[in-house]
Amino acid sequence: MGAPDQVFRDIKSALNAGEGHHAFGLLRRAIRAEDDFVLQARAAKLFRSIPKAALKLAPLKIAVLSSSTVDHLADALRYWLAIAGFDADFYVAPFDMIIQTVLDEQSELYHFKPDIVWLFTSFRDVRLEVALGTGVEEVRTAAAQAVRQWAGLWHKLMDRLGCVVLQNNADIPAYDQFGNIAGATPWGSRSILRLYNFELAQQAPAGVIIYDLDHAASLYGKRKWFAARHWFHSKHAFDLDAIGLVASSAARLVAAAKGFSKKCLVLDLDNTLWGGVIGDDGLEGIALGMKADGEAYAAFQEHVHELKSRGVILAVCSKNDEVNAKEPFEHHPDMRLRLSDIAVFRANWNNKVDNIREIAAILNIGIDSLVFVDDNPAERDIIRQFLPMVEVPELPEDPAGYIEALASQGYFESISFSEEDRERASYYQGNAQRAELEMSFKDKADFLTSLRMSGEVGSLNKYNLPRMAQLINKSNQFHLTGTRYSEAELQNLVEQPGYAIRSFGLKDRFGDNGLISVLVLRTADGELHVDTWVMSCRVLGRSMEEFIGNEILRVAREHHCHCLIGSYRRSTKNGLVAGLYEHLGFERISDDNGFSVWRRDIGAETNQWLTYVDRIDRLAAAAE
Repeated sequence: MGAPDQVFRDIKSALNAGEGHHAFGLLRRAIRAEDDFVLQARAAKLFRSIPKAALKLAPLKIAVLSSSTVDHLADALRYWLAIAGFDADFYVAPFDMIIQTVLDEQSELYHFKPDIVWLFTSFRDVRLEVALGTGVEEVRTAAAQAVRQWAGLWHKLMDRLGCVVLQNNADIPAYDQFGNIAGATPWGSRSILRLYNFELAQQAPAGVIIYDLDHAASLYGKRKWFAARHWFHSKHAFDLDAIGLVASSAARLVAAAKGFSKKCLVLDLDNTLWGGVIGDDGLEGIALGMKADGEAYAAFQEHVHELKSRGVILAVCSKNDEVNAKEPFEHHPDMRLRLSDIAVFRANWNNKVDNIREIAAILNIGIDSLVFVDDNPAERDIIRQFLPMVEVPELPEDPAGYIEALASQGYFESISFSEEDRERASYYQGNAQRAELEMSFKDKADFLTSLRMSGEVGSLNKYNLPRMAQLINKSNQFHLTGTRYSEAELQNLVEQPGYAIRSFGLKDRFGDNGLISVLVLRTADGELHVDTWVMSCRVLGRSMEEFIGNEILRVAREHHCHCLIGSYRRSTKNGLVAGLYEHLGFERISDDNGFSVWRRDIGAETNQWLTYVDRIDRLAAAAE
């Protein structure tokens, strides 16, 4: 079921009227990932007609290297990357020239300087053959060797370009001459490819993302995926009608790599987390845990709880009396979610638009970081109309389909998982508590003093290196220059003369916020340059900016620098730090097309900035 012709006519009318943003909104609601190739091609063509300036997309350069035909995929991917927030510029390497293109330093790839390189491989590119009856260890050795061949290309790309590498795993064929044995013996072709896929995931370093092509093939249906006619006639690696599925899921991975994934799931209650209306039906009358519908709601809650466990923030936005709304969380035996899982709980009779705005403000995250789930079509349409930056999935009438409706959109896609991710939801719960406390104070200084904050200053080490790289590469709002560094690049910088790298943690009376900021500093000719400064937005406004400013000043004095130099490169996301250097007393010395340079002279009498954060020095411990 595709978009009706009337929708396309409406899109063209909006374009003719100069309403590019409206046309894009109509287009993204009309086209789904599962729509066929014809609709994907129409969407891509219409998208090319939309003026990009109206969409405020972030620039992105992506190169695709493949042994199969990928031109149609690139067209669809450009459209799906726009939905993810990017204005993508493409370089498609010559057909079946992956290795040659990477090894040739004079190739067009290196002139293009992509942010992302996608090695679009398939099972046909896996050079892995073992004799029938080969033992397990020999098969493992062969699989590991096959992966190491790609690993050499990964490192060349990252060393030469500093890019993120996207590499497909092997899509395991539907048919084999051995039938079931192919997956039931260590040496069978399906077993070997599964082991290869496992090794690929094991060996991929930070900066390399494995795209699960085999999962995409399974979702689509492997009997249709391996369209022999497409391969033999035009060297397309998969059925053309799967292009939307592949392009949309790849776009979500790219968004995750660039820090554009969603952060918070906002939930309605009645007929969303349970069946029925708690205010009318009472605790015993709602459907939850018993019978088919009750089990479906309980399963959906379990899915939501798993999202929370991996770092997604949960909030409630419901038209309800608060006491009634909280009762199932507190007393129903089959509730999988508890009040302790919810960072912000808003149950009242206010309109949901205002409540959602308030939730974002309390959590100190952008409204475009939210996903809103509500069973009521009218409420969904209101949010789409007044808060178009909030993602609102369509829910089916049957609660058994809720998990698929949410999960299939990939809003919370990630490329890694760390202890910091595990604790993220609790960090934001603490943020909500701080916001509630702040409302009880008339004087902000009194509020900040009451938090009893301590900031831990450390340097780069093997324990915090992954989190530091992750913060640099995922931060968009509090990121002054947009620079990106891989783990290897950070490790190399810290070994270079003149560079200093600092990490910052923050604790207060509500708990530990974890690692919240990274600085990359460079000294040269008596000047200290702030190369990179990123910080988690959840700690904004607590004088942590001034605390970090004092650390910059401390490093400058240690290196006998006479001035501080900072720069700011404007992006679509970092407007909130446009005035940071001015706030810290820097003078703007140049401004060229969104890139400004700031200077502050320092001397023996230069005062530190006022902060309410006590300093804890972890530099010596961090260096060990």
